[in-house]
Amino acid sequence: MRTAALAALTSLILIGAAGCSGPPAGSTQGKGPSAAQTKVGGLVLVRRGDLYLVTRAGGPARRLTKGLSASHPLFSPDGRYVAFLDGSAAAGAPQRVGIVGADGKGLHVFRTAQQALAGNVAWRPSGDVLALWGASLQFLRPDGTLRTPVRPRSGSVIGFAWAPAGGGYGYVVTPTVTAQNMSVRADALYVSAGGSPARRIYTADKMVGILLAGYWPGGKGLLFWLDPSHSASLAADGLPLESMPLGGGTPRTLATTLPYRQWVQPDGQDVLVVAGDGRIAWSGKALERCAPLTGTCTSLAAPPGDVAIDPAGSRAVGRVAYVTAKDLGTGVWSPSQGGLAAWQRTRTLYVRTGSGAAPQRVAAGGVFDPTWSADGSSLAYVRQGALWLWRPGKGSLRVATLAAPASLDYYGFTTYRAAFAWSGGE
Repeated sequence: MRTAALAALTSLILIGAAGCSGPPAGSTQGKGPSAAQTKVGGLVLVRRGDLYLVTRAGGPARRLTKGLSASHPLFSPDGRYVAFLDGSAAAGAPQRVGIVGADGKGLHVFRTAQQALAGNVAWRPSGDVLALWGASLQFLRPDGTLRTPVRPRSGSVIGFAWAPAGGGYGYVVTPTVTAQNMSVRADALYVSAGGSPARRIYTADKMVGILLAGYWPGGKGLLFWLDPSHSASLAADGLPLESMPLGGGTPRTLATTLPYRQWVQPDGQDVLVVAGDGRIAWSGKALERCAPLTGTCTSLAAPPGDVAIDPAGSRAVGRVAYVTAKDLGTGVWSPSQGGLAAWQRTRTLYVRTGSGAAPQRVAAGGVFDPTWSADGSSLAYVRQGALWLWRPGKGSLRVATLAAPASLDYYGFTTYRAAFAWSGGE
């Protein structure tokens, strides 16, 4: 029951389904006459269930798939492959995992033993291995080679994260609910490194679940939320984000946050988190930088009267992007459609390009999903239904129109990640 409820919550909060019409066309609303020839790296767009690749702003789109129901594309770290889900995102509908080469070759849609879920697939940071988790943990290669390193005897794998260098991984096992263990079951956290057998490093208290956020940026520990009573409702209103070294011990609480993995981002060896409880994104949310080892957090200033959300951290120390929006207060629980749209128009993108540098306002009006390239040299973001690319000193370039998510909002949290993937290259 708890697993199903959390899966439904995750799918509602974190995932937007892609819709829309026609093959994508680029746009040339950038700075200067050469905007149409600007390279944007690999950009995959979803249109009417198929994937299209764009490499230049305003350039042609190459079709990668045909006749599918694709969504949630995800580039491999080297940009050679694109993983995706195929099938309806409706509750209970089976979905399959597909992989296609970024050159359009080698399309495969795999039938795995478990249903694929958005948010439950991740490429290894090094090498072409895709992790899938649910009833078990499986590793899939583009050629169809499938390995199952974890198959719980009684339970399922509800969380997974690759170590930053890809040499290890962590995962969470939740026991199958039975009449005998209903009031005593607890989730367990495991790690595996360098091909060694997995070892348990933490067991939650009775009736407490573990939601895995990811590794410390340096790979020496893990971040996770503790969920009392395995409650989807409590999780939606915020949980303590815990930090623990791989050697185990007592977790340190960093902050209370909503359990969105997108709201926990690397900043050098620290992490950026959106602190604040309550499921509404438009009230009481602030950006903090936390040291995972010590648990010390410091606030990053936002304009007075605004919330700070949607952080984008970078491996480049001090290079940070985030979105601010008007703080509507706790009295606004469910704004009208017009009120929500008005609030979304206050979403403004800020970038800080180095430690100690003053934040720079980059774009205003409906900004979502900022994402840095791997080297921190450029930033992609969604604004007013289009994908834009920003580079320091060069301004912003409108790259392509995106398909809108089927649901634009979960109490102010919105993502377009079902509709595009960016390799971050150039």
